[in-house]
Amino acid sequence: MPCVRPLTCPICHQPLKKVEGSLRCNQNHVFDIAREGYVNLMTGHKRPKIQGDDKVMLAARRRFLGKGYYQPLSDAINEIVLAHFPGQNGVVLDIGCGEGHYLGQLRPHLPAGTCTFGLDFAKDAARLAAKRYPASRFVVSDVNGRIPFADQSIHIMLNIFAPRNPAEFARVAVPGGRLLIVIPGPNHLRQLREELDLLDIEAEKQPRIVAQMAGLFTLQETQSLTFELDLPQPDLTDLVKMTPNYWHMTPTKQAQLQAMPHFQTSAHFQILAFIKAKG
Repeated sequence: MPCVRPLTCPICHQPLKKVEGSLRCNQNHVFDIAREGYVNLMTGHKRPKIQGDDKVMLAARRRFLGKGYYQPLSDAINEIVLAHFPGQNGVVLDIGCGEGHYLGQLRPHLPAGTCTFGLDFAKDAARLAAKRYPASRFVVSDVNGRIPFADQSIHIMLNIFAPRNPAEFARVAVPGGRLLIVIPGPNHLRQLREELDLLDIEAEKQPRIVAQMAGLFTLQETQSLTFELDLPQPDLTDLVKMTPNYWHMTPTKQAQLQAMPHFQTSAHFQILAFIKAKG
């Protein structure tokens, strides 16, 4: 059964405990656990119609990642985490976990007693993740606000192609806690982006993230990971659909994508490993 430690109430910030089919705090704020196993801790503001990644994007991502195309990235993440893992009773939080793939790939390698959590803004993402990876606890929350975890309670944070909140990351990280940020490199899917006029990769993203973290986290190591992808249909279409790219394409380019029987391109990722700064 997934643990509750160190979740906190999003209203009063007191610790949450599991009571039958819900989580509740000492102030008697109650949050029902959905039958799939996730819990919605989003409160206090009106939610937009599209809540993070939609069902089409999530389904495409699950199909694509399930075929192992990004396995080298999962392996690299696991290797870095395990090299710095504190041992039993450690806590891992995947912030912007999506449908749970990377946390799900990591969990079997962690020691007994580890608590693993995934957080995402999209309720559909948390639902998918909880159904497939019941050993972890998945919560719906907004990374742009206060995230529902106790101060200095997280040993390892993952942030994979997801929004960041440096101050909150620093608040919940233990002294010496690790933060692993993964971003697309400048050459990610370059051949495919040129062929279909897909969205550009943000320029100078790595130095901008390092500057965002300054004073809170110190960059300890970087890793650039490149590998080739040989994609038939429909995997090629899933790769594009699992990102915002597809919804920015013209109907002509969407038709061109659907008509492509096969394509070769390169994946390029940058992994930034930070440690919580002293003080």
